[in-house]
Amino acid sequence: MKFFILGLMFVQNIFSFEIEKISVSSAKSSYMIEAVKGEIIVQIPDEKRDEVVQKLKGSGYFSVEKIYKDFYLARSKSSLATSNSMNILEKNGIKAYPNRIFRPFLIPNDPDISNQYYLSNINAFSAWDFEEHKTTVTVAVVDGGVDSTHMDLTSALYSTQVVVAESIDRYDNRSFKIFNEYFPFSYSLDHGTMVSGVVGAIRNTEGISGVSTAKIYSFDVFRGSSPEGTGYVDEYGIIKALEYIKDNLSDDYYGKVIINMSLGGPGDCDPLLESAISDIYNYSSNSKFIIVVSAGNDAGDVSTPANCAGVIPVSATDEGDNLSSFSNYGSAMLNGLSAPGSNIYTTVPGNDYSYVDGTSFSAPIVSAVMAEVWSKKPDYKNYEVIDLVKRTAKDLGDDGPDKKYGWGRVDMYKAFSYIESDLSSKGVNKDFLAWPNPFYISKDVYIKFSVKKSIIYTDDKLMIYDFNGNFIAYAKRDGESGFIWDGKNQDGVLVVPGPYVAYYKSDKGHAKTKFMLFR
Repeated sequence: MKFFILGLMFVQNIFSFEIEKISVSSAKSSYMIEAVKGEIIVQIPDEKRDEVVQKLKGSGYFSVEKIYKDFYLARSKSSLATSNSMNILEKNGIKAYPNRIFRPFLIPNDPDISNQYYLSNINAFSAWDFEEHKTTVTVAVVDGGVDSTHMDLTSALYSTQVVVAESIDRYDNRSFKIFNEYFPFSYSLDHGTMVSGVVGAIRNTEGISGVSTAKIYSFDVFRGSSPEGTGYVDEYGIIKALEYIKDNLSDDYYGKVIINMSLGGPGDCDPLLESAISDIYNYSSNSKFIIVVSAGNDAGDVSTPANCAGVIPVSATDEGDNLSSFSNYGSAMLNGLSAPGSNIYTTVPGNDYSYVDGTSFSAPIVSAVMAEVWSKKPDYKNYEVIDLVKRTAKDLGDDGPDKKYGWGRVDMYKAFSYIESDLSSKGVNKDFLAWPNPFYISKDVYIKFSVKKSIIYTDDKLMIYDFNGNFIAYAKRDGESGFIWDGKNQDGVLVVPGPYVAYYKSDKGHAKTKFMLFR
């Protein structure tokens, strides 16, 4: 692999490094990457450590720091051009890699649809009837932090947030410090709040609903970027975050852990990333972690670390199950999945909501579906969860796994159906069911509600509300254990498409709620 310098860009924030753009040529293709100027990553066997360190220092690298296993970060005070240095070192028998820059995969977008179509698209509403949480599942959102005061997120979050931030000593040596923040958290980018909303916004009568009810552990690896900016973190910072997760979230308190990384950059997966990801994937005999990564937004080859072995790359689809125009694709997707990523309505800081585009929002949908599956089947190994979600995905594009959609677009209800195996028993132990859900105004006459294990008394009521908490209508009694609703408000006018909440309160004071989607 050859590297060529194209230009430099100075960073205008608290980060002390310059970013260097490099053209990389490999046997497969040529592409551009961003890297920290004057820094390289070197894998050094223990028996050659002293020899290689001396060669590096003789080549102008004043600092050689161990960062993970046998990988070292070498720094030059003179900010040597990365491409030139690596080519020279390779001639001297030293294989070096750039300290690459990773960015979040966000495309800002103005609203043009009126509801969370993606919940219906992946059959989340039907799947929620069969949720069963046998164990805690945590989704670690490795991103730009989160607005912990958002009304749709506060109770979904752990009370601490991990920050991976650059630290400069008096000798100008650069390293990363890791520390915990307590509520209310700071956040570096709006992006992490958006991703977190897709994963697990609270299901209540306000705002939106996340795909899962998993607990969210927020990581801010973009500390120092402006909240509205795109942000960036180098490979060193990502490795420190992954190492922290492996060492600290392996406790049973956090249950199973899904690591969501809606970030990346161009290029192949290098040995450092491969080593760290492999350690996490194989941890505790494959019983603890799953890593889900966005494929990228360049309409080109899958970015890294999404193209690393041991992760699930996720491409983006639109409402019609077509590949989103911006989504990356390629051979790495043969191991991946697709999920909605166009016009995603989600949380933004300041108790607000917005529509956004990007594979950044496809990955958390997959993360959330895997979290729900693992919560039902905690005895599964990580590869069994992954295999189940792949095999139950909706096959799109070419038959079988392909380079655009991977194994297909995730289908949460179908995944749950596979787990239940005896389809006739579905719903037997569920208290409150609605069918059909979603309800299509153009073709469905009634939506029926069944209240299990309950005797419906004369004064019992089932009330319909919109997601802003406004009363819409009373449903009508239908037999001894059910209600029906024709989709009309109290004035007899059909409601507008969107999400609604059915609220049942029995004569004995027992309350139940059910989310519905009208199309």
